[in-house]
Amino acid sequence: MTPLPPRARTLRDTIESHDNNYTLVRLVLSASVIYHHSFALSPGYSDPIDRALAPLTSVGGLAVLLFFFLSGLFVAQSFHKDTYIPNFVFKRFFRIWPGLFVCLALTATLMAAMSELPLRNYLTFDGFYRYILGNSVFDLRWDIEGVMGKNPLPTLNGSIHTLPMEAKMYVVLAALGALDLIRTRRRIAIAGAVAILMALTPGLVELLPTTLFNADYSRSAAVMFLAGVMVYGLSSRIRLALWQGVLLISAALLTRGGLHALFFYTSAVWIVLMVGQSAALGALWRPRHDLSYGIYIYGWPSQQLVMAASPVVLSPYGLSAGAVALATVFAAFSWRCVEKPAIAMGKDVSSLGWVQALKRHRTLTVFLVSLLAVCLGARWASNAWDMAPLQAMPTQLIDFGPRESRAGVPFNQQPNGRSALWIKIEGAPPPEGSVVVMDGKRLSTQISPGMVTAEVPKSVLWSTGDKSIYIERRRVSGIERTEAVQMRIKP
Repeated sequence: MTPLPPRARTLRDTIESHDNNYTLVRLVLSASVIYHHSFALSPGYSDPIDRALAPLTSVGGLAVLLFFFLSGLFVAQSFHKDTYIPNFVFKRFFRIWPGLFVCLALTATLMAAMSELPLRNYLTFDGFYRYILGNSVFDLRWDIEGVMGKNPLPTLNGSIHTLPMEAKMYVVLAALGALDLIRTRRRIAIAGAVAILMALTPGLVELLPTTLFNADYSRSAAVMFLAGVMVYGLSSRIRLALWQGVLLISAALLTRGGLHALFFYTSAVWIVLMVGQSAALGALWRPRHDLSYGIYIYGWPSQQLVMAASPVVLSPYGLSAGAVALATVFAAFSWRCVEKPAIAMGKDVSSLGWVQALKRHRTLTVFLVSLLAVCLGARWASNAWDMAPLQAMPTQLIDFGPRESRAGVPFNQQPNGRSALWIKIEGAPPPEGSVVVMDGKRLSTQISPGMVTAEVPKSVLWSTGDKSIYIERRRVSGIERTEAVQMRIKP
């Protein structure tokens, strides 16, 4: 069989073959995000391209939305080939989590090593591990105390804010699969179109029990992802041509408001798809490896590292060049050592089962499990033991209640079933980040003028004896702590 000539190819022909440029497109989009963030990290500069795109979008905003479109397109393709939902979950997990987890651990360590305090201070600091572990499960945290503090913006990785939304769209796609709407391309196209209409209907999605659109860009991102899903469903009928772009771009230039946004983003999608199937571009260069995810997640930390290491203040353009180069090095490492093996492991879990997959990918498994165990163990140890110098907190505990209770009996019971402890204070109020510690357990704490309250879990009340209570704040340079009081738990 001879291959179809480029003009006769459908979009389905393009995306189901290796004869396309979408890996290059994703690389360009990743570099565009770094370029956009360079202006946010370099005060006093304004991007002329952003001004041209305003108020509709920005370079980074457009790149992220196009990422979501391509994700919808190719993830729907993958799901359509194997509609078994557990396999879909395994593949998505192994594509996203291993690379992200290693990125967080590696870049946090490097950035801490370039900070003023010694690295050992951070390796015994709870906040260091909360940053790594929290962000790896999308409980987003933006900084670690003292790290990159001399840079204009101490946020350590601003790019990862889009990953929770990506994960939510995987859940939406899995839900469509559970409704048997991924079995045929026709169903996929209809499901994508209906889901887009639902996402655009004011107040409809907010009726769901979980929050889907909790960020400014969420609705646009969801629509673009679902547009990718719909386009995949229609891919066997789509044949791209130059006249389509002429009409779309002309309509975008001649319209205003909602129609302008519709034609603008449709034009951007058309350009991406045309570049993706361009034979001339493919003849010039076609990357062998997909480094786009690595460049994306390592991009912002690379910018922070370049700024911290540079002896001069860099312009956004110099910062972009340095950060893209460094992020590419990180991404190549991530692809070769983490992402590519993890993707293969996800496929093997689906086809061979967990036992055989773990055996086949023993090196990656041991590495990830060991790194996770180190982070979990170090976080536990940094909470359980005082590894930093103790300092007196200038806050006095002058009264608290109740002073005694019985084992297993709740007190001041809250709606969630937990007991509540109150502490009356005087002197300097506890600084931000302070918590009540009871019997070695850090409690959920609320601080108000002259009063501190905390929820006490049932596990603290199971055993009898005197329970030590104090307020503390753990910092990378030391532990601030008040004097302790005792609450008696009777049999």
